[in-house]
Amino acid sequence: RPHQSKPHIVRPVEEITEDDLQLVADNMTDKVYNSITGSTCHQCRQKTVDTKTCCRSEHCRGIQGQFCGPCLRNRYGEDVRKALLDPEWRCPPCRGICNCSFCRQREGRCPTGILFPLAQYHGFSDVHSYLSSLNQSFIAMK
Repeated sequence: RPHQSKPHIVRPVEEITEDDLQLVADNMTDKVYNSITGSTCHQCRQKTVDTKTCCRSEHCRGIQGQFCGPCLRNRYGEDVRKALLDPEWRCPPCRGICNCSFCRQREGRCPTGILFPLAQYHGFSDVHSYLSSLNQSFIAMK
């Protein structure tokens, strides 16, 4: 099957409503699954009806720029509401920092699996910060 992605639709900040902001899921328990009307999170790939991020990069494609609240916070330490209201916000894949299994495998790296509890155990608030610290430790050892 040929690679096809949905067109990337950039929603200007001016179009983000208070209802959109209220529909952001803060926890996994806030998410409502719907395979028909839901939108897919790039990180967890779950199709839910909560509001997700909108990447403002012209180079973004398909669902690449859509992240749900729990994934964006737990994996990158960012807030969906702030991202939606930032006209310059770029998604983790567009910034080259995505730690989802697909993006990591595309870069020749192994998927991380469920790292958030381990990151918290080591005193980090998100997976990206934890992985960055490991990378810095590795570089310092060289």
